[in-house]
Formats: sequence, C-alpha cells, structure tokens
Amino acid sequence: MRSASFAAALLLVAACGGGTPASPSPFESGAPQSTRNGCISEWPVAGKATSSGPIPLLVNSDLAPGENRLLLSLVDADGFPLGGPGWKLSTETFNLTADGCTPLATNIEIPFTWSIKEIRGFFIGPAEIPAGAEELGLSINGTDATGAAVSIRFAAPVWPEGIALRSGDAAPTGVTPTAATSEHGLAGISTDPSPLARLYKYSAADLLAAGTPFVMVFASPAFCVSQACGPTMDVVKAAAERHPGALIIHVEPYIMEWNGERMIPTLDANMRLQANGAASAWRLPVEPWIYTVDSNGIVIHSFEGVIGAAELDAAIKEIDAD
Repeated sequence: MRSASFAAALLLVAACGGGTPASPSPFESGAPQSTRNGCISEWPVAGKATSSGPIPLLVNSDLAPGENRLLLSLVDADGFPLGGPGWKLSTETFNLTADGCTPLATNIEIPFTWSIKEIRGFFIGPAEIPAGAEELGLSINGTDATGAAVSIRFAAPVWPEGIALRSGDAAPTGVTPTAATSEHGLAGISTDPSPLARLYKYSAADLLAAGTPFVMVFASPAFCVSQACGPTMDVVKAAAERHPGALIIHVEPYIMEWNGERMIPTLDANMRLQANGAASAWRLPVEPWIYTVDSNGIVIHSFEGVIGAAELDAAIKEIDAD
C-alpha cells in the first residue's frame, strides 16, 4: 500500500505535461497485477492497446476505488499530441477483475480540454470504480475533428487505496500562507508572475473555522514539473473574475526560500523538489491539484491536473450555493 507521506514527497512528478506519472501508467511494468474474468480475449494485455490509430495514455496519478476523474491523453505513432475541441469521444468502463464483458457504465462523455492552449490537452470524464477492482477497462469510441472513426481499447491498473483527498473526506485544518503574514508580500508566497491578490487573502484554517466554503488550488507556476500550473492558474483567475463572491486560495506546493528577489525551491540532497507541509497535509500525489470544500469542511470535489472553465464554474457554483 502506498502511504500519503511517500506520495507527498513525490509530489512533483509530472502528471499533465508529458512526464512520468507519480503512480504507474497503464504501460509501466511496475503497475499492480490483477487476474481478469470474463471476455478475457477481448482485452489487450497489460501495457498494450488496440486502436484505430491514436495511442492512449491515461495519466491519472491516483486511480483507486470510488469517484475518479479520467485524464486521457492521445498521441500519434511519433508521440505528438492528438485531440482538440472538434473530437467527440465517449467511453465505457469495465471492472476487468470481476467481469470484462459487462460495462460498469456506458456513454460517458469525455470532452477535450486544453492544458496548454493549442499545444496539448486531455479528454476528461468521470469514472466510478467499485471496491475490489484491480484493473479498469476502457473502451473509447467516437470521431476525430475530421469525422473519422476513433476506436480504442486498453486497461489501466487500479490502486487498492487512493492517496489524494476524495469527496467526503474532511479538509485539513492547518494554516496556509496569506499576503498579510508574508514578509515579502505576494512575491513571498506565490511564483505567479501576475498574482491575483484575492487568492492570498485568507488562510484555509480561518475559512474552515468560520464554516465558509472555498476552493483550494495547489500549483507552482514558476516551478511546475507538469507545465500545466501556469495555464491552470489562468483558468482559476478567470473563474475568480466571473465569481467575485467565491473564496479561492492559491498555495505553492513546494518548500521555498527567499533568494533576495523571489522565491526559489529548497531542494533535497538529491536535488529534487520537496513537498511543503500544506501539500503533505492535503495529500497531493502531483500538482496542479484543486479541491472544493463545503461549509462543513468536507471535500466536495478533487481535481487532478487540468481543469476547464465550465468544469470549474460548475464546482464553484455548487459550493457557492451551499
């Protein structure tokens, strides 16, 4: 079983920008092994996919029983990213551990969202994984931007237990940095080159104590391994402008130090980035990561990596109406 503290130490392994996921991808030999049942011959072996052309890369760092959010990347044979808003894909999910013949769910829409505008993006959709599942089968169908048929089938390993906080978990009550308590102002708590001041006004501890719902954003625009933090912060700041009453907190996930001009990471003995206390407490496997928390201090949604404007707007409205 993976521990939360170990995952937090590995926080900064890329999950959204083409790096290696924090936990094994479907094509890594270190993935958990499972025994399949039902329609075994219809599913490619672990590490392989059957496809009309696109190669699937499920980059989820924390696929586990319960509520999940699939992050699917497609590349061509040369490794170049595929996809765009014109692609229309949906998926069926299967618990290959129990029954590879009967889907758990059908017609799950997985719309495309840019992670880096016009460069790379992901197909994102929900997946409820039952307890005991060790391998999730994905059967993806639809059309690309030209209308050509797309068909992909592959399996992804499922961890016995997740690391990140999930819907229904209590939010950590620790203090997070604010501009008012920072010796160097916004530059002392954020690496965002154009920080939005209202994202650094409140500590999570104060909002939890007051019973105030909020959005918690972990990202490091200047030092993000996944390259998705800057674009994610742009989405967050735009949402903040659309929802002026929403309380949103941005927290850097790394241990930092002031170099006389700005914050830089404090590296460990192996010259690696280190998760800070807040990132460890909120159990981040990777970054960026966004949580929404209700007035009772309970996590409502947990968003790994990329998020689109519509998805974030819906999540904000849900807690604003709390």
